[in-house]
Amino acid sequence: MPGPAALPPPPPEPPAYVYAASDIHPRTAREIELCEKASHFDWVYSGTLLVGLAAAEYANLNVLKQSRTHGIHLIGPGAIGLTWGAFVTGTYLSLPKCDPNWVAPGGPEGNVRAIWPMATVLTLLAGVTAPFMDWSFLGPVKTFWPVPERTARVFIAGGAGVIGALIPFLLPPSTWRAKKEIEKLRIEGTLGGATVGYWTTF
Repeated sequence: MPGPAALPPPPPEPPAYVYAASDIHPRTAREIELCEKASHFDWVYSGTLLVGLAAAEYANLNVLKQSRTHGIHLIGPGAIGLTWGAFVTGTYLSLPKCDPNWVAPGGPEGNVRAIWPMATVLTLLAGVTAPFMDWSFLGPVKTFWPVPERTARVFIAGGAGVIGALIPFLLPPSTWRAKKEIEKLRIEGTLGGATVGYWTTF
């Protein structure tokens, strides 16, 4: 009489997941969460900067311009340049930076995408256009203001625009923070492979 049938061998354990170059979707629960956050425009961040710009324009037109002290007049272009520069860069960084069906992969040698070219373009754009934002709401040039003061307004607005354009990189919107976090996860390496250090603070 034959004995009991032998049980089939247990199925082999699935191999460790290896990230392929063609794997374009979010890979982990954390990446899915971050991609969801980065896939929507950050209205709160950009809207706050817009309100700040409107407040600076209002103060420049209705308060600072009316002062009899020439030094007070120069606060206006500085405030407008600062808020305008932050709005230009902040609005770009607030744009969606991830799609649930596609996540930009990092190169195997690490993150080779430099930020400085984009930051340079946005900074130059803010610096060049900030004096026009000061002038557009201020109205015609006030000929009774001294020439040095009128000249200083241009340079103050432009310089403040450059500084303001860099602020969103230091205090970024949620979309940009999530994007950089995904890049960090991608660059840290695959399971069983080498690890590339990439750390940033938000």
